[in-house]
Amino acid sequence: MKSLTPRLLLLGLLALLGCSTPTPEAHHVVLGSNSYGYPSANIRVLSAVQGADFEARHSQFRFPDCLSGSLDMVEFSGAINQTSLRILNSLINSLSPCIRKDGRRVVNPVYLNSAHGELMLGTQLGQWFQTKGIEAIVTEGQVCESACAVAYLGAQRKQIQANGRVVIHLSGERGKGFDCARSVDMMPLRQYLLSTAGIQQGQALFNQALTHCRNGQGWDLY
Repeated sequence: MKSLTPRLLLLGLLALLGCSTPTPEAHHVVLGSNSYGYPSANIRVLSAVQGADFEARHSQFRFPDCLSGSLDMVEFSGAINQTSLRILNSLINSLSPCIRKDGRRVVNPVYLNSAHGELMLGTQLGQWFQTKGIEAIVTEGQVCESACAVAYLGAQRKQIQANGRVVIHLSGERGKGFDCARSVDMMPLRQYLLSTAGIQQGQALFNQALTHCRNGQGWDLY
């Protein structure tokens, strides 16, 4: 019996040490990011949609600056097509506004991760961003290309975080892209850029689009 006492004491000490070891905090990773996100305790998912080639979430995180105490956001990852565009429209329209105590509004963020999509639908999404006052964010690990990049340009506020990338691609595939040789394709893009980015910057972006349109590589937007 005496020989068991030190062993029992050692086991008890190890158990106490194990209990005192801090548990890693659960982390809510934004769709399409490798690691960027929020502590799970500070965020809740209000709705989520899983499509064949996309995912979307309407989330809400704790934000004391808002009178409501929280800020709504949208997370999107996948292809921009008619189905995902309809879902995005529904989620954006369901965002609750965040108003500060002084009456100023905090812009709702939309995180974007998409490498495929129909460019004309990108202009439609970008116009919604413009109208709704959305902040488009491409964060760590996310890539926003093609239709996503066109939509990104339409947001009133936008930012690229960490190693996130926004890459403009213009495809000549009829019905899905912009053919550099067809003014009927390029003029709508020009009008979109002028209306969302302003005349000077919009024209500069359009000129850059023409320069890179045929190389197939696109260009990174900073």
